[in-house]
Amino acid sequence: MKGQYRKYGPKSSRNSASAAQAIEIPFDRETVDQLLREELHSFAIEMGRIAVIGLLEDEVSQLCGAWHVPIADRTMTRYGAQPGWVAISGQKVAIPRPRVRRLDGKGEVKLARYKRFQQPQALPQAALRRMIRGVSCRDYEAVVDCARTAFGVKRSSVSRNFAQAMAGRIKRLSERRWDGTRFVAIFIDGKAYAGQMMIVAIGVKTDGTKVVLGLRQGATENAEVVKDLLEDMASRGVAVQHVTLFVLDGSKALASAVRRVWGRYALIQRCQVHKCDNIKQYLAPAYWPELERRLNEAWSGNDYETSLASLKRTADWLEGINPDAAKSLREGMPETLTVVRLCIPLLLRQSLSNTNIIESAFSVAATAGDRVKRWRRGVMRWRWCAAGLLQAEERFRRLKGHLQIPQLMAALDAIAHQEGLDSEAQVA
Repeated sequence: MKGQYRKYGPKSSRNSASAAQAIEIPFDRETVDQLLREELHSFAIEMGRIAVIGLLEDEVSQLCGAWHVPIADRTMTRYGAQPGWVAISGQKVAIPRPRVRRLDGKGEVKLARYKRFQQPQALPQAALRRMIRGVSCRDYEAVVDCARTAFGVKRSSVSRNFAQAMAGRIKRLSERRWDGTRFVAIFIDGKAYAGQMMIVAIGVKTDGTKVVLGLRQGATENAEVVKDLLEDMASRGVAVQHVTLFVLDGSKALASAVRRVWGRYALIQRCQVHKCDNIKQYLAPAYWPELERRLNEAWSGNDYETSLASLKRTADWLEGINPDAAKSLREGMPETLTVVRLCIPLLLRQSLSNTNIIESAFSVAATAGDRVKRWRRGVMRWRWCAAGLLQAEERFRRLKGHLQIPQLMAALDAIAHQEGLDSEAQVA
C-alpha cells in the first residue's frame, strides 16, 4: 500500500510585523524583455539604476508620505525632479533626482541616499584599477560596462580621473614615513621607462615584507639622482645608523651614492644575475653554459675564501678566451660574494643575491604604461611608473626565506660590532 504524503504549502508570515519592510520597484514586461536582449553587464547596471531610483523614491515617501495620501502634520513636500547621477560599477549613470522641500520655507532637503549613491571617489578609483591593468584611455569606453544612459567615460574624462586618483597615492608614496622601522636589505635598480631612467628602491623589513621606499626619474643612473633618492629616504625615517645590506645592479654610481649617504653602515651585494649577463656580452654563446656552471658553483658555496678562489680560477679561465671578460669578472668580484661572507642560509641568500624583486615590480609598471601612445610631460612618466609600482606592491609577498632573517640580522650586528659601530646603532 502506497504511503500517503502530506503536501505543505508556504509558511504563514506570522512574524510579518517584525519583518523588514519591503520596497516595491516596478518593472514592466516590455522593459525587461528589451533589457534581456542586451549584454549581461549592461542589464545588471540598468537593474542597479532602476533599483537606485526605487530606493530614492522610498526615501521621499518616508519624508513626505505616499502619493495622494494626506498627512495632517507633515513638514515636507515633493518638489518635482531634476537631472542627476549616481555611480554604478565605476561610472556615472544618469537618473532623475527627486526633490523635497520644507513647508516652513527653509529650503530644500538633501536626500541622504542620493549623496551615498554618488560616492565621488568611485569613478576615479575605478578608472585607476582598469587602466593599471592594461586598458588604455582609447579603449576604456569600449571595455567599461556601459549602461544606455551612462556618461563620463570619454578619453579626456578617464585621463582626468586617473590623474586625480593617482595624485593622492603619489603624495602618500612620497611622504610615507618609516620612523622606527629597520630595513635589513634595500634593493636599488634603474630601468629605462619611456625614454627616461626610473630608479626605484625597495626595502625589506625584519619580518620579510617588502615596500617601495622611493622613486626618482633621471637621464641615467648617475650618482646625484641616486644620492637625492637615498637622502629623501633618510629624511623620511629610513635609519642610516644600522648596518644594511644593499643589493645593487653593479652600477658604480649606485655604489658611490650608497656609500656617500650610509657610509660605513652600507654593505653592498652586487647582483649576480647582472654580473653573469655582463660577462656573457664578451663571450660567444658556446661558452655560456660553462661560465654559468662555474659561477653558480662559486656563488652557492658556504665558505667565502673557497668561493673567492673559485671565482679567481674562473677569471683565469676567461683570460685565455677574452681578457675583457676576465676583467669584467674581476671588477667588484668580492661584492658578488657578500651574502656568502654573511654565512646566511642558501634560500635567503638566493633572494638577496640579485635584483629580481625590482625586475618583477618593473614588469608590472611596464604593463601599466605600455598602452600609453603619447608621453606629454615628465610628470606623466612619474605618475604611470608610480602607479605600476604601487600595483606591484599590493601583490608583494614576503621575501623567500624570510624565516631566516634573524640570522641575517645577527650577521649584520656582528659586522657592526667588528667595525666599532655598536654605540652609534644603539643611539639610533
